[in-house]
Amino acid sequence: MIGARVVVAVGAGLAALVLAACSSSEVPAPPPAPVLGWVVGDGCASTPERIRADADGLVAHGVVNAGYRTLYVLCDDAERPAPLDDRALHGYLDERGLSMDVVSTGDEEIASAMAADTDLPALRTAITRHVMGAEPLVFTGDAALLDPAHIATVTNAQVLAVSQDARRTAGAPIGGDANRFSRALGSQGLVVSLTNDDSTAREMSIQIDEVNLAGDDSVMATDVWTGRRIRSSGGALTVLVASTDSALLRIG
Repeated sequence: MIGARVVVAVGAGLAALVLAACSSSEVPAPPPAPVLGWVVGDGCASTPERIRADADGLVAHGVVNAGYRTLYVLCDDAERPAPLDDRALHGYLDERGLSMDVVSTGDEEIASAMAADTDLPALRTAITRHVMGAEPLVFTGDAALLDPAHIATVTNAQVLAVSQDARRTAGAPIGGDANRFSRALGSQGLVVSLTNDDSTAREMSIQIDEVNLAGDDSVMATDVWTGRRIRSSGGALTVLVASTDSALLRIG
């Protein structure tokens, strides 16, 4: 019996060691996807009616369906205004797939919020920089007042797919150039951005060996902003970029 107890004890110990080893080798959960959000209301003076109206505008223009489901109300008051805790309001938002947070103007995600009504080239560039940095996409502005071109820009499905890619790693400058970035996607994907901060349009390029690709004239890319397909030539991918605008090239 003593021998049996020893065997059982040893077996239990080995099982515990195996379980511990398995636990220690588990792959950690990836960080959450960057938030897609929108600033709504009138700050601390926001009323449930105003927030409902802003939410309705986002729903009506397809912004919510695109993935923007976090609403932010800016308020630096020490005490949270009672109207923002209105149960009926939160139920109304929940029915539309939305959640609402009351945050200070110094909140990290709000600090990088973009004006959705800025001119289109600058808007594309702002979004591109956030996407390449794996940063949240948070906007300010009344969606009901945006024209179709601006709505199409902030809801571009291919751009949002890059933003929400399962590989959450931020990109890095190519050759130390802050206007040329590369970012790895998934297990083998790659996206490259080219930003023109000149006052006139110009051709911009990346040499394919700068991003560890091979095949002088066989590398294909898609500018996800325009849908245009581009083939490398002479060992480079080249695209015309308008002033203050950006190209976002998904390789493959």
